[in-house]
Amino acid sequence: MTKPTPFHVRILFFAIVALFVLLLLGVISFFADRAILDQTYARVPATNPNLLATYDDYADSYEREAVEFELDGKTLRGYIYGPNNTRGLIIFRHGIMSQHQDYLPLIIAMVDKGWKVFAYDAIGCGESDGDNVIGLSQSPIDVAAAVDFARKSGMADGMQIALWGHSWGGYGVAAALGECADDVSTCVTMSGFDTPMKELEVGARSTLGPFAFTQAPTLWLNTFLVFGSDGNRSASQAIINSGVPTLVMHGTNDPVIPYDDASILSNTMVDGGFPANVSAMTFAEPGRSEHNSYFYSAESQHYLNECFDKLQSLLDENDDPNVPEVVAFMNGVDKRKANTADPVLIDEIDSFLGAAIS
Repeated sequence: MTKPTPFHVRILFFAIVALFVLLLLGVISFFADRAILDQTYARVPATNPNLLATYDDYADSYEREAVEFELDGKTLRGYIYGPNNTRGLIIFRHGIMSQHQDYLPLIIAMVDKGWKVFAYDAIGCGESDGDNVIGLSQSPIDVAAAVDFARKSGMADGMQIALWGHSWGGYGVAAALGECADDVSTCVTMSGFDTPMKELEVGARSTLGPFAFTQAPTLWLNTFLVFGSDGNRSASQAIINSGVPTLVMHGTNDPVIPYDDASILSNTMVDGGFPANVSAMTFAEPGRSEHNSYFYSAESQHYLNECFDKLQSLLDENDDPNVPEVVAFMNGVDKRKANTADPVLIDEIDSFLGAAIS
């Protein structure tokens, strides 16, 4: 008769098996997350046709000068808009899966207010080098490099510097205050997330629901292996600790960066209020409270929506976007009318920056 295996041996065996299974699942999860992140961060090809304005729509009225600087072996390219303006230098940082040109209505509106604007494309975006954007944590790294370039190149001679960004760029300009607060006088952050991990958790919840927490360790490890101690900077803490006057904006119905969860705005609140150096603007109006819907005037947004619906209808009927019907429609679109910045928003930003710099 076979002697039974002692109970403690069986427990040890099952524990070893369970540990092996967990380790295997962790390895699978790590590489799955890596593959998803690589795909998410890959360079996004240009959209054709595109209803967003381009510099060609403003070239007859607005001058710009091309500039470039180096970062980690890559060349980042951008432009100085309003190169002869002297009120102050704004360094603008765009969102992920976009480029600075997508924000030209906002940039041009500030040029009209007398500001000199240095707007550049991040690594893996627009005209800059790179096949991907590396990660969410990259944003404050290249913002700090842009500030250093602006100072050393003479671009900001005789002027104070303001930072301004949206989404990924909103995180970047705020988190960069922890490194370059001495060179910056003020900051505006729009629809930004507080930390990369909080935003990665938002993405995990959208796909895994209540099981999103299982990805936290491997998402953190993937981020740490690329960025080390810079992997999870807090934008809210950088704002608070720097003391730099900062305007924080966010929409209450933002589906990309939830207002009450991952946003810089909600994480900057202390005991229900904001530190002395922080001003906040919350957008709650239906149709103008999402990730970027508050950018444009109501009239412009209405016209843009009409154009989008018509274009989508034409594309549904034609597989080729270069057919005469689509080309003729696009030639008839008034891009500047469809992309007019909200004057109230611009006045708020202009007044804040002007007061902070003066």
